Amino acid sequence: MTPYIWRFPTILVSINEAAKLLGVSTTTLRRLEKNSVVKGYGVQVYYTPGGQRRYSTEEIEQYFKHRGFSGRFGFGERPVLLVMDCNTAFTSKESPMHGDWDKEVGHIRDLVSTAHQTRCPVIYSNSYFQEDDQALQIFIKKVPGMEALPTSPESIQLDPRIKAKKSDVYIYTKYFSVYSDSNLLGILREERCDTLIIAGFSTSGAVRAMATETIQHAIRPIIPAEAVGDRDELMHRNNLADIDRKFGDVMPIHEVIRHLHTRSTR
Repeated sequence: MTPYIWRFPTILVSINEAAKLLGVSTTTLRRLEKNSVVKGYGVQVYYTPGGQRRYSTEEIEQYFKHRGFSGRFGFGERPVLLVMDCNTAFTSKESPMHGDWDKEVGHIRDLVSTAHQTRCPVIYSNSYFQEDDQALQIFIKKVPGMEALPTSPESIQLDPRIKAKKSDVYIYTKYFSVYSDSNLLGILREERCDTLIIAGFSTSGAVRAMATETIQHAIRPIIPAEAVGDRDELMHRNNLADIDRKFGDVMPIHEVIRHLHTRSTR
């Protein structure tokens, strides 16, 4: 079966967003424009009635594909589901770290349920804040809200919409990469994991960090697009697109769920 190629719905974006997607400056886009095409990129320039430049996200995707990006490696034989920071510190509206993630939590709930039904191991990774950690003291200058995170693993509560099982595994981390200060890699090695399904929050932080590092451990990162989220929609879209080009397979969640069910009936 031909693998499903995930992509954002085709939309026209502003010159600022197109420049971020292509990794160039807006000045460069204007300079390379000739006869309404960006030279060297093959991206058409569209104009609004008011004269504003617009660019097609699908054409930008095609540019990266033609340069050797956005290949697919698909699923291996032994998947594990990793759910990151789907706890009340990130999903409760009362927390300064929360995002508007009700839809994403619903999809994560369905993904966890499917993993349980299909005997796919489930791991919950949860962030906490340690006041005397020197790295975190630097990091909170960028993200002061981190100080509101739980200060011990014991005080972390999984979002009540997620129905865990006793066989599920919980690990705790202070950093973006869960590999940095946990036994995650050891757990994955014990499971003989060759495919890590990554869900949770946030796309531009932990999700991206884990996709980037997982592939370096010879494990395939799979990201269900609807089961990850960010506080900034532009950052969410840009990071998902970049992950899909270089580090992991971003897929619609129904493809991930279908694969888990198909695998369990073999």
